[in-house]
Amino acid sequence: MIPAFENVTTERLVLRPFRESDLDAIFTLHSDPETNKFSSHGPMRTLDDARERLTMWLNDYSQKGVGYWAVARREAPGVIVGVGGVRHKELQGQHVLNLAYRFSPETWGSGYATEVSRVALELARKHIPDVPVVAIIHQLNTPSIRVAERLGMRLDRVIDYEGMPSRLYLDR
Repeated sequence: MIPAFENVTTERLVLRPFRESDLDAIFTLHSDPETNKFSSHGPMRTLDDARERLTMWLNDYSQKGVGYWAVARREAPGVIVGVGGVRHKELQGQHVLNLAYRFSPETWGSGYATEVSRVALELARKHIPDVPVVAIIHQLNTPSIRVAERLGMRLDRVIDYEGMPSRLYLDR
């Protein structure tokens, strides 16, 4: 594990690798139709789907040293309100770090996605500088597009991502 990505605290948030005990939180977040409105897979249907996702994220940390974080508020560190950060991915034959963020609806508009993503970008630039960071965002997901633009990411092109036209943003 890359220590810098292990446990991070921002002004308002606690960011940490996922653990086995987070299964229900992953399912709750990913089974909500609102939080998955722009996902090509749609809402998660079963706890087995959540277990598969959790296993993938745990493997990211054990095999690559970095992956998406479980995100909680500092005042309630035991309650996961979202997921965010970077993970290694192959995209159109290129190795990249995919920047992603997904939060429960009650947190929308709080700036948490920008806060998490800003830290993830800083750490990726410092510790994994040879791998480009991208954000793949559904064309109609205006709030996520605004986050990428606020971070200074630039629109590179529109791609077909898992059957959906999506904007590909680059960190630099």
